[in-house]
Amino acid sequence: MTNLIHKMLPLSFRNYVSNNEFYRYFRGYMANRDLYRNKSKAIFVVGSPEHDNLGDHAITMAQMNFLKKAFPDYTLIEIVADRLTYNWKCLEQYSTRDDIFVLQGGGNFGIEYFREEEVRRRIITKFPNNKIILFPQTIYFGDTELGRKEFKKTQSIYSAHRDLTLVAREKTSYELMKEGFKHNKVLLTPDIVMSLDITDPPRERSGVLMCIRADKESIFNEAQKKIINDSVSKAFDQITYSDTCIIRYVSVEEREHELYSLWNQFKEAELVITDRLHGMIFAAITSTPCIALGNYNYKVVGSYEWIKHLGYIKFTNDISQIPELMDELSKIPAPRYNNDFSTKHYNQIIEAMSDNADQFTTSSIVTA
Repeated sequence: MTNLIHKMLPLSFRNYVSNNEFYRYFRGYMANRDLYRNKSKAIFVVGSPEHDNLGDHAITMAQMNFLKKAFPDYTLIEIVADRLTYNWKCLEQYSTRDDIFVLQGGGNFGIEYFREEEVRRRIITKFPNNKIILFPQTIYFGDTELGRKEFKKTQSIYSAHRDLTLVAREKTSYELMKEGFKHNKVLLTPDIVMSLDITDPPRERSGVLMCIRADKESIFNEAQKKIINDSVSKAFDQITYSDTCIIRYVSVEEREHELYSLWNQFKEAELVITDRLHGMIFAAITSTPCIALGNYNYKVVGSYEWIKHLGYIKFTNDISQIPELMDELSKIPAPRYNNDFSTKHYNQIIEAMSDNADQFTTSSIVTA
């Protein structure tokens, strides 16, 4: 009946009502209450994306795979960042102290992507008695008046929580979190996407895949990007241009298809050149030789430390080194990714969430 009445209203009014927070709060409750009230113990994975960045989507996929194996007795409920209000009344009414909140990992712990920080603050403030864990993140508030102001506010909110664990994905963030959040547990692990292995099935490789960003995180101007392109053109006849951001929204239902489409591009390249963090990580998990370049903060070079032992991933901030690195990578045998190095680090997350999780059975996953 509610849906019928909704469809009978003028479109302009429906659009206005649908975007109203009060309406979304109660409509979400009506849509999701059966899911929530029929659950037993739950892990709420909060803050996942439906935007265009496939690196963030890969983080969500890796998180869900990891949690599904580690916590078989829990129902996993994914809550997209844009749907938090839609789920809020159900969280208020049906969550219990046995439920765990997992906050999306990534590179948005700061003011550059502030919507995600507001989502975290809202969960941490509202659920002071639940175990909460922030999956591997880079922290970057910046040395500005606004950055310092918001960092202090975040410190105050996070430090007041009795059971909040923060996970950094590189050493700089780890040191900043340890110093800034003395009342919270702080761990250091690789980006959770490194837990994936997308090497198989292999595909025939040809040419270079260029994955260079064009946003505010790039440190290269157009002249420098031309130098990079010219260097590559001298060594390879075939150049493919791609990006981990695909300039359109990606729904939860589209996530897996879009990720595997991009990963196949990586698996079909002889070499990847990228200044994207997840461009570098996607190269690693698809066993693709890669030259990684830096960005405006420390997340790429910091994350490189986890995988530099692989040999087929190289990092530089000096674009004049690209020809030399291309030559070096052309001489190595066909690589094969092995993520065993990451397991002991990710086990810290399991220990922080539960002392007796079984890593080898499965749990159910739903999206609210």
